[in-house]
Amino acid sequence: MGTWVKETDEAFYLMQGNQWISRIQKRPSSGNPKERVLNVEGMRDWFLRSDSPLAMTVAIGTGAPEPEQAGSSGGGTQPPEEIIPPPDGETPPPTGGETPGSGGTPAPEPAKSLTLRVKSTTYFKLQPKLASELTDAEKVLVTNGTTFDIQYYIDVGKNHWQVQLLEPTLGDKTNRTWFVYTPDIDVLTGVRLRVVSDTLFKTEPKISSQLSESQKVFVKNGTQLSLLAFKPAAGDHYEIELADAVVGAEVSSKWYVYSPDVKVDGNRETLEVNGDTIFKSEPVQSSQLGSADKVLVKKGTVFLLNSYAQPASNHVRVALQGAFLGPQNRTTWHVYVPDIAISGTEIGNRPSDQGPGQPSNPADRGVPLTLPGFTGTYYSNDPIQPKNRYGVRGNFTWGEALHVNRSTGRYRRPANAGVVYGILKVADAMEEIRKMYGDKPLRINSWYRDPATNAAVGGASMSRHLSGDAVDFVVPGVRCSDVYARLNGWWGSRGGLASSSVFTHIDVRGYRARWSYGY
Repeated sequence: MGTWVKETDEAFYLMQGNQWISRIQKRPSSGNPKERVLNVEGMRDWFLRSDSPLAMTVAIGTGAPEPEQAGSSGGGTQPPEEIIPPPDGETPPPTGGETPGSGGTPAPEPAKSLTLRVKSTTYFKLQPKLASELTDAEKVLVTNGTTFDIQYYIDVGKNHWQVQLLEPTLGDKTNRTWFVYTPDIDVLTGVRLRVVSDTLFKTEPKISSQLSESQKVFVKNGTQLSLLAFKPAAGDHYEIELADAVVGAEVSSKWYVYSPDVKVDGNRETLEVNGDTIFKSEPVQSSQLGSADKVLVKKGTVFLLNSYAQPASNHVRVALQGAFLGPQNRTTWHVYVPDIAISGTEIGNRPSDQGPGQPSNPADRGVPLTLPGFTGTYYSNDPIQPKNRYGVRGNFTWGEALHVNRSTGRYRRPANAGVVYGILKVADAMEEIRKMYGDKPLRINSWYRDPATNAAVGGASMSRHLSGDAVDFVVPGVRCSDVYARLNGWWGSRGGLASSSVFTHIDVRGYRARWSYGY
């Protein structure tokens, strides 16, 4: 049976029989609201087929339903080709992409593995090319609705991911590594964004009047989308990466959205490799390990994290979730800290600590303190740094770091000398931040937490506050999201940075970590 082309109000279809096998959807025109447009590049492969279409019908304004996809009700099985994005400057449908229903749905379950779902019948390929450029031996047709557990993915550009399947179930069932066109798939992440007020997705975290029409997309109240990631951004925005939809004139999954207009349910932690590196069974030089105890991991690889430990010997011990690497199928590895970035925060990590405030009478040295590993007596009103990096008396006190209660004399005594050194280290960073804001006093929400306090205030189980080298703080008169945005590039890979609506978090863990608390 040959093929033919059908145009409807919504799309152009490559038809076989009465069902479509490839589709290019129309988009509203940004220049004329009465027009709809599409990118005809997607039709190129239609006419390279051995059964290329020889006829076309037009069914516009007839009120007839859209045709059904082949295979959706026992129809044909010929493969659709990849849908090409619309031309630059055109606007997508208001809600964009494959949008789940809204209203009354429970919060998503935390992701137990990286699960990929095919939402539009597509090819899994041995090279990141158009399917028409590959031989039959280099591609496998996968129908919509199919799911795979994957160990990791790598964004290789040109709207393709390289994915490593958990099990070699495709083709001759010997290969786990495949390339797939990202608009045809989504990822089941356990993190959902709900639009609670009509809003705009934007290419920059700015007010909409400062952006052109091509830089923003309307998204209506009630829309729900799964997220790969979300982080704070300037102006009370979230930086989001969509897992299950493509919106906008570009095939793009990364947007900014005004945070009061959305709610985010769920969370997950991911490990991203930012430079080709070696995962190792021990935190030593890779040359000291046998081939079974190390594995090369490429830049851009993203894993789902189960947990991670505090750095030792400039390495982080990570437990991967659903990824089994090397000849021994290990899930636990040590990785060199400059080569990684961690995103996301633990489910339930919503700290509500309260700082002691600045001393009311700095001339009074305050409550006497003892610090493990250090001799002598310290006092709550004493500066942590008697002389800071700018050659003057430090601005942050032991009372702020240890949450001294001046009326009772109680304080959070450091568990060991390492905590004290952590306090000293992050105090130096806090002095820099204070200087950035014109020596404006900063308000401390949370500094050191002993384990019991950390649990009581809702901190993460592996919180850096337990090590003393993390501070939650407020710059009075400045939005926390703007503080995060200003510090992000400056802080780089020196440690963690995060934001909620009521404080900014910074720590000196020694490797890059970014997240939003989602409240």
